[in-house]
Amino acid sequence: MAIPNKERERMKLGWPQEEIDALELSFLKEIFSCRDKLGVSAAVRYAAFMAKKVGLNSDNYPVFFELIETGNQWVVNTLLQDQQPEAFFKPVQLNSFMIGEALRMLTQWQTGGVHPKSLQIIFGILKLAYENPVEGYRLYQLSIPEVNNLGKHLDKSKDQRDPLNRVILSILDKVASLVEPGKEIKDKATLDVATQANNIRGKFLDLEKTLDEAIPELLLKRGDYTEFEVAPEE
Repeated sequence: MAIPNKERERMKLGWPQEEIDALELSFLKEIFSCRDKLGVSAAVRYAAFMAKKVGLNSDNYPVFFELIETGNQWVVNTLLQDQQPEAFFKPVQLNSFMIGEALRMLTQWQTGGVHPKSLQIIFGILKLAYENPVEGYRLYQLSIPEVNNLGKHLDKSKDQRDPLNRVILSILDKVASLVEPGKEIKDKATLDVATQANNIRGKFLDLEKTLDEAIPELLLKRGDYTEFEVAPEE
């Protein structure tokens, strides 16, 4: 394949296209870090471009994951527009990458440490994935640590009608149903995951129990996203 003249001239001057692309990417990553008002403002405008001009589809959804991972409410609200958070990724055919990314974010995020709408978007993926638990588990086999990091985002100071609690409990219930009463399960990993999902759900619903009876206490240390979240420039 012939190298375009413009790129050939850059290479002569010691600036290969790969280096320029890497520079652009590094600045974009800095914007997505949302560490200062200017960066957040740029991220919000980028989110607006992606939401209004480009649109979410199967060819670009990883970029939307990057924006959601900022956890910044202004960025996420710009992406959402008027959509319901749980339905955000419905236009994209579910796959194991999407489920893995969702679980990675839930593991990375501290409970209480991210804006609730970001969580609702991510839990919407898992709700869709495990609506049919057998098919979902075939697509992506959950581990016990992943179930724990899913369950840690339950907020026992609120009841089960809270939107976030409700969707988490629904997912745990579906995963728990991988083991049906009276049906022998030969796969120990499946049995353990289903049992743990049911255990977490039960501890939340039982007013006399606490989540640390099911989930490692270290995971339950609560944060406050409002302490560190940066607003865009006015």
